[in-house]
Amino acid sequence: MESKAIFAAMGLSVIAGVQAFAGDAAAADFGKQVYTYTVSHPVYGNIGTYTDTIDRTAETIRIDGCLRVAVKVLGVVAYRMESDTTEILRGDRLVSLQSATNRDGERLEVHGEARGEQFVVNTTSGSFAGPADIAPTDPWLLKRTGDETVVFTDTGRIFSVQISGGDLEAVSLNGTSVIARHFIVMGVRRQEVWLDNREIPIRFRVVEDGTPIDFLLQNPRPDLSSIPAVGLQRAALARPDGDDR
Repeated sequence: MESKAIFAAMGLSVIAGVQAFAGDAAAADFGKQVYTYTVSHPVYGNIGTYTDTIDRTAETIRIDGCLRVAVKVLGVVAYRMESDTTEILRGDRLVSLQSATNRDGERLEVHGEARGEQFVVNTTSGSFAGPADIAPTDPWLLKRTGDETVVFTDTGRIFSVQISGGDLEAVSLNGTSVIARHFIVMGVRRQEVWLDNREIPIRFRVVEDGTPIDFLLQNPRPDLSSIPAVGLQRAALARPDGDDR
């Protein structure tokens, strides 16, 4: 059973960016938007859903994540995972992180908050501290390529990662070919994300011990494929510079 890879998927990837919230017209709308993803395993097929509810005000961004996964073998549930996460950002800073994860009956809670020049995390398994500009491992919160310090929303553990990529490529989504920027996060595990032209994660992936777990957006907005796939080469020439910090 690939339970380790499925559990790792809850960490997701640090992709999409505070820049998207501040600089993209579609993503900067105040109020709530809900994004639902299908969770896909290469052996067991569709194993659950992940839903992000993003609530933006003039001062804060709140992200509520809900993961529900059940792996069935011959009709019997062999692995189950449920997780709920709430992140609150003020400006481009994470000020609060709360999560509760139940993995086959094993419960883990994470409580983190900004304290001065640190972000302090208390969990069921221990306490950790990182810099004030730490980013949560959430598919909506990649700042830029380069080195980044992140806190895993499922465990509260803090790690350094390196983010690269940003090249444009065609992605198949719900039968439609979409142009997306592809980022790669390397740290304790390999993670990837594809952002559409509005900086919305339309697909993201975590790879653990060679097993890729994919999250595919199921409710895109009507203008998702506004850049046709045939324009890939032209769009690539127009890719913004400045991948490094």
